[in-house]
Amino acid sequence: MFEHYLRNRIEKGPRKTWLDRLPFHVAAQTCEGFGLLLTLGPKARRDTVTPAQWFAAGTAGFSVLRQGPDAFRQKLKDIQKAHPVDNTLYRTRYRVFFEWLRHRDDDPQFDVIRDLVREFIFRNFPISEGSIVLGQPCPEQYVHSLSTARSRYGMSGWKLARRLASMGLAERKTSGQGFVLTGYVPTEIINDIATDFDALLNAADAGKYLGVERFMMTKLTKPGLVEKYFDEKSASPMYHPRDLHGFLGKLRARVERPKAEDLLDIATASHRVRIPTERVVEIILRNRLPLHAVDPATTRFPDFRVSLALLREVIATDHHGTVRPTRAAKILGINIRTIRSLMDKGILESCDIEELKSGRMRRYVCAKSMERFSKSHISVVELATKSGRMPGVEAVIQLDRGA
Repeated sequence: MFEHYLRNRIEKGPRKTWLDRLPFHVAAQTCEGFGLLLTLGPKARRDTVTPAQWFAAGTAGFSVLRQGPDAFRQKLKDIQKAHPVDNTLYRTRYRVFFEWLRHRDDDPQFDVIRDLVREFIFRNFPISEGSIVLGQPCPEQYVHSLSTARSRYGMSGWKLARRLASMGLAERKTSGQGFVLTGYVPTEIINDIATDFDALLNAADAGKYLGVERFMMTKLTKPGLVEKYFDEKSASPMYHPRDLHGFLGKLRARVERPKAEDLLDIATASHRVRIPTERVVEIILRNRLPLHAVDPATTRFPDFRVSLALLREVIATDHHGTVRPTRAAKILGINIRTIRSLMDKGILESCDIEELKSGRMRRYVCAKSMERFSKSHISVVELATKSGRMPGVEAVIQLDRGA
């Protein structure tokens, strides 16, 4: 395949592909040099490579480079990802190819390859600003390892590792001691974390932010209603004001004008219905029950009021993690027939629940699937309201568009 390409290029001239736009000797030698890395690995020595191995290398390199620069970058990335993230330098992972390329630094016609590899290294390895790679300084550091982030920002290593683990960017070592990155971390993320660390609150201060005692903070944290900054159970609970504001924001979004006389704060209401406060909060959010407050913009947790009668009514039909179809229809703003159709098609997940009062099995809607559905779908009526068209007209237009 590689030999056929070279013969055709000599006899018929170059075509218009990326590889063909490179000078002949650059295309040929790059296929062979990169192919050595692919076939024999980074530790291969060019002076001991046999003719048969050079032939196999050329074919391997050509199979990638013929697909263009994106395929070239992706193969470099695949090689990087095949090794664990540690202190191994890029030179170690690409040694035979990188050394070959460095020996071409007196030929400017290799600049296309040199520039591509250099830019890849800058953006995918923790290269500090100003460090020289293939003759050029790194303009800025694009990614970090744990050690470079600690050194650059002077932040706590264990806090950084635990936060990255919470974000899915690090995981505990199999020994259980310490963490390892799943990939180098973009500088933007490290910047955000460094800023976050300056704003973190402990449990007592977070409780003051929400207007609750520390024991209530623990109750709201345990089921994940209030998000901890560090996921690990062994880590001391720390909170970011952004997440506390987000929790209050969910409750504030439920505030309506007072329509009931039996309004109680959530903690008192939970005592009346003999259900833990955190579960009452889950029921309120899951069923989108109306709340009441004097000033929603400044309301903290103790200031929200809920109708005791409505809470009792919903509790009687509420089953953990599910919502009654009639309630689901009201929440999503569509009719019960549509709800049943969505459940039949599996678009909304459902499960059979034995009702507490009647003892009969009924099909209920899974609350999480409702949440996913509401994020990815909009009703024709709501869409028509936004477009200013009649719902019937909007429906026809959307059907014509393949909805």
